[in-house]
Amino acid sequence: MSKKERSEPNYVQRVIDLRKVDPSPYQLRRHFDEDKLKELATSIQREGLIEPIVVRPKKDRYELIAGERRFRAVRDYTDMKTIQAQIVVASELQARRISAAENLQREDLSAIETIEAVVEIVDAELIEDKEYASMGKNPADRVKTLLGKLHSISITKKRGSKISKKAELLFNKFVKQVENMFANLPKPMEWLSFFNHDLPLLVDICKEVQEVSTQHRPWPRPLAQTWHAKYEYKELTYAIL
Repeated sequence: MSKKERSEPNYVQRVIDLRKVDPSPYQLRRHFDEDKLKELATSIQREGLIEPIVVRPKKDRYELIAGERRFRAVRDYTDMKTIQAQIVVASELQARRISAAENLQREDLSAIETIEAVVEIVDAELIEDKEYASMGKNPADRVKTLLGKLHSISITKKRGSKISKKAELLFNKFVKQVENMFANLPKPMEWLSFFNHDLPLLVDICKEVQEVSTQHRPWPRPLAQTWHAKYEYKELTYAIL
């Protein structure tokens, strides 16, 4: 990854026209509570916008990077025509990272949205690596494949069994990066626990159930427990392979 890509972006705060702001293509949140948006709009009108939205310039318009709830509250439930914004010149990857990190810090994300945010952070950090990029056609598949490989190799090493040179190189290349990413999340977690208990909820549950889950915060525990019991054998088999 280039030094330029990793450099810290510069932010400039301005007041911009609401009509010139387009939604973020990296927004993972699918459900917005209208009553809470109205409450937020009332608070903004009374106290002002405490935290500006974050946007990046796109031709003669702006693309939203962070602050979707604030943007929607002002746009849909106030008479304001402008909004305070931090403007940043950011690449596609930088925009993905900023948006995913901001999403993950929200308190009202559903279980599925939280998992998606973690996947997005990991994928955006590693996607420029050709070996990682070849592991799947979408972020969830790539993250699942990588963590699955690391998990299988880790089990083999702990058993004292011999692993191939290729597997050893892959493990040494990625495991520290993955450990650091998960340790530095807003709410740190172990990558192995994420792989075994969280990621399957995203990649193996049908879309209809996922959509229902976004209406519940947190994830309904009886449903999650039932699902884990059903797929326990499948996860164990995958780990062995």
